[in-house]
Amino acid sequence: MTASDIKRIAYIRSIPVSRAGPYIPELARTVTDAGREARIFYTDGDCDAADFPGGTWEKLPEDATPDQIVDRVRAWGADGVVSLSFPDEAGLRDAVVKEKLARHGIPMVSNGLDPSRLLADKWETKKILADHGLDTPHGMLVDGTLLKNGAAEVPVYADIIRLKAEEIGYPLLTKAVWGSSGNGIRFIRDRAELEEYLATPDEGNHVLERCITGELCTVELVGADGEYAVQPLCFTGPTGGRPTFAFWELRSSAPRPADDAAFEPVAEKLKKLCTTLGITGVINLDIIYSGGTYYVLEINPRVSGATALGVAASGRNTYLGMTEILLGQWQAPAGPVLPRRRWSLEFPVHNVTDAFVEQAEQALDVVQITPTLVVDGREYGGLMIASCEYGDEARFLQVITDLDTTHQVLRPEMRTQLGELLTGSAAQSGPATRLTGPAAQAAVTEQAVTEQAATGQAAATAPAAATGRATV
Repeated sequence: MTASDIKRIAYIRSIPVSRAGPYIPELARTVTDAGREARIFYTDGDCDAADFPGGTWEKLPEDATPDQIVDRVRAWGADGVVSLSFPDEAGLRDAVVKEKLARHGIPMVSNGLDPSRLLADKWETKKILADHGLDTPHGMLVDGTLLKNGAAEVPVYADIIRLKAEEIGYPLLTKAVWGSSGNGIRFIRDRAELEEYLATPDEGNHVLERCITGELCTVELVGADGEYAVQPLCFTGPTGGRPTFAFWELRSSAPRPADDAAFEPVAEKLKKLCTTLGITGVINLDIIYSGGTYYVLEINPRVSGATALGVAASGRNTYLGMTEILLGQWQAPAGPVLPRRRWSLEFPVHNVTDAFVEQAEQALDVVQITPTLVVDGREYGGLMIASCEYGDEARFLQVITDLDTTHQVLRPEMRTQLGELLTGSAAQSGPATRLTGPAAQAAVTEQAVTEQAATGQAAATAPAAATGRATV
């Protein structure tokens, strides 16, 4: 099937469409403006014309099976499908959907069964990372059933874990081999807490690994067939102690020249890993940056809650990129990592009212404001993602300070952290100094093309990949 044969594109989404900020609406407009039909099949939240302009939408049961999804997509008459789902279990479901749709000759942009299965398994992921020369925390696989003498009586197994723990070094943490969103993580500070863990082990298999003190960060790769783009790094908070809820932290994609340069060789290794596994679509990685080293914790074979944060920084819409893959129009840009175009900031907000949302959207470049975040059925406070152009940091801080004074939406420490970030050393360096090597050259080339297109000088010649918009 060629791109010209694809007239109807179906998108599958497993969390509220609104959580993608403006990027799914941009996707819908681009697809329908090119004369194609688009429909989003979603299982959670609501959807209307503002969420999917120009297209149509259909809600599926929250527990929709792969067969049910295949039936609905085929009944609509889709010629191609793109998965926009997460967390891991939804990504795995869509891998099955992809396999079943292939039997009907319908292409789907989603990671296949084998890479999805391997990357959803945290222990298999650690082995894959080691094979590609990537750093990952030292650890071991723990069989919880064996530890409980459920499969066989092996009393010495606990001693093996004790010895291995001494070799790895404290503090430690355990996490379920399968699962996402930080569920089931146990922090083990010392030998005494290890004994508590051994006395009350969890069911199933777990990874026991060194708990590294550093900065937690996340990054997303999109592409297919050896052509991959790496979004700018997003730093998401400190790590090294007991797990906390990630969305309570200030998360940002901020200019950090030395750290960005140190990440470039890691990005190249990740592209090779994607090529080896045959990644088609997106992967998201959780990483700890410590002592100049990037330790990869896990790879999620799907989009993530940080997708909007990365897209806001680079200006390259991941969802459009996946559509380009479907249509055979994808071309990865030059450079190890996409240039960071602006600040991208995500932070918790409270007491979210319609008045606050309206005033914030009028004064700032708001990506999205979520009044109440729901994760695994539990309600948390609100969440705001906004971008800030380089050179506009002082105005951004003044506006957010004024909004907080009026609406009391920020915790005092969050207001302080925003101020320190936007007035620190990163804010003092000019945009031209924030990229080095191949990334700098790619940024210069892309900026030239974009500026020419803006004045009408390159409208007929600028490639689609130069601005990150799909020619669909």
